[in-house]
Parts: sequence; structure tokens; C-alpha cells
Amino acid sequence: MAKVLYSSIIPNDKPQWLLNVQKAVENATRGMYLQGNERDFQNLQAFVNAEIAAQRSLGNIRAEKVKTEIRTDEGRTVLHIYRNYQLVQTYYIE
Repeated sequence: MAKVLYSSIIPNDKPQWLLNVQKAVENATRGMYLQGNERDFQNLQAFVNAEIAAQRSLGNIRAEKVKTEIRTDEGRTVLHIYRNYQLVQTYYIE
């Protein structure tokens, strides 16, 4: 059974909205059976995008642009979260 893990570019000074997204992903994926395939990443991206939209509607996101992107490089697929065009966090499934 694979898990959703993350690494952050800003590990010690994360904005509250990013911490909220992290917690939501952790709660939603705990105990899920994941394979790390394209469908899992698309579902993860849809969930993260919904959480970002929720945080924006609550007024927690001040950044002008927050977006996600699925990338595959050298056989490894990841989900990136960008804030104002700068990478802030990467999710992967292992």
C-alpha cells in the first residue's frame, strides 16, 4: 500500500493555508489504497485544488496565484504546488 508523502521548499515557515491543505490531504488519504498511477495523481490534484479553493474562499490565501501541476521526470511522477510561480511543496506517492 502506497502513501502520499510531501516535501516542502519552506519547511519552517509555511503559511497557514498550506498547513491546512497538508492536514486535509493527510486526513483524506490515511488508510487509502494507492498505486501511484496517473489516476491517483489526478484524484490527488483535484482534491488539492478543491482545498486550495476552499482556503481562498476563507480568505486564507493572499498570494495572487496558487496552482498545481503534475509532472513526470525520469519515471517519477509528482504533484507540485506553486505560489506566485514559485514551487512551495511537492507531493509524491510511495
